[in-house]
Amino acid sequence: MPETELQQSIWSALDRHPVCMVTTAADGVIRTRPMSGHIDRENHRILFVTHRHTGALGEALRSPSVSIAISEEDRNFYAAITCAAAEIDDRTLIEEIWTPMTGAWFPEGPDDPDAMLLSLMPVSAEIWNGPSSGVLVAFKLATAKILGRQPDLGVNATIDMR
Repeated sequence: MPETELQQSIWSALDRHPVCMVTTAADGVIRTRPMSGHIDRENHRILFVTHRHTGALGEALRSPSVSIAISEEDRNFYAAITCAAAEIDDRTLIEEIWTPMTGAWFPEGPDDPDAMLLSLMPVSAEIWNGPSSGVLVAFKLATAKILGRQPDLGVNATIDMR
């Protein structure tokens, strides 16, 4: 599968599941949390509205890189995306991507002075993309065992996301 097609599959999965697991590794501590993002393909980033003084923003900025994990079990598609982090203080952009869900954490709305954007720009990704049919997976496992081979359960690749 060509790298551009693999990149597209990751962006498409992010579009379908904007809530992903975001992992930081700041100050020797690894922390993973679910975060709901706005996918901005045009600018090659995922934006998260977060609190200015929260651990998520500070930890992401102090981490050498940030990881996003996505999982689509029904499609047998999994990805771990390594990202560079930046903070953006842009009221107009916050208002553009604001959702009712975001409002649950910021009662003052998009003008809340504590609202800040965490921008994650994908750098690389490792994906696992296999057959979505459980019957097909079982067949491939059985066939490989009979033939004494490793099963072919799809694509596992590390790709450049820039």
